Amino acid sequence: MRSVGLDFDNTLVDYSEVFRAEAASFGLAAGPLDKTEIRDRLRTRGPGGEIEWQKVQARVYGPGLEQAPMMDGSRAFLERAAAAGAQLAVVSHKGQFAAQDPGGTDLRDAARRWLRRHCPEIPAERIFFEDERAGKLRRIEALGLTHFVDDLPEVLSDPTFPPAVERLWLVTRAGAVRPPGVLAAGGWRDLADAVFGR
Repeated sequence: MRSVGLDFDNTLVDYSEVFRAEAASFGLAAGPLDKTEIRDRLRTRGPGGEIEWQKVQARVYGPGLEQAPMMDGSRAFLERAAAAGAQLAVVSHKGQFAAQDPGGTDLRDAARRWLRRHCPEIPAERIFFEDERAGKLRRIEALGLTHFVDDLPEVLSDPTFPPAVERLWLVTRAGAVRPPGVLAAGGWRDLADAVFGR
């Protein structure tokens, strides 16, 4: 049986418009900036730039999550997984609170609410948030997953990534280099074909 693990942030959740709206509140043009460009522009503002970037992240991943849609194509992937009888799990490296969030939003609770609303195919008992990458990788192994989807190639290419798990990279940034042994896909339809066949 296929047992498919999914990352959460920027894999299931599309934060692009939420990031742009928050960046505009910090005086950045609301044009087609992606998360990395927003981060880099804020960091060029000097010593306070890193704090501004952390504040943007706190707003996006906390209160802003309510406005974030699913990644294009991910709904069809989940439906195909359910039809194929695959087990699904979310395994995410996500802290519980953001240092720069004065409201103290519980980021994990916000993510669970989002998943209940958008991804009913994923049982609550198969949603895991880990404090560090090493914990995420240990969880992936402990669950006995056959496949894992992530948007971060550095997670999939980590030397301690469980070798028996097929590594699937959702490429969200043009020009990125595919690590050895990782299957790269430009969208969720390609991921579905890789996991369930054409």
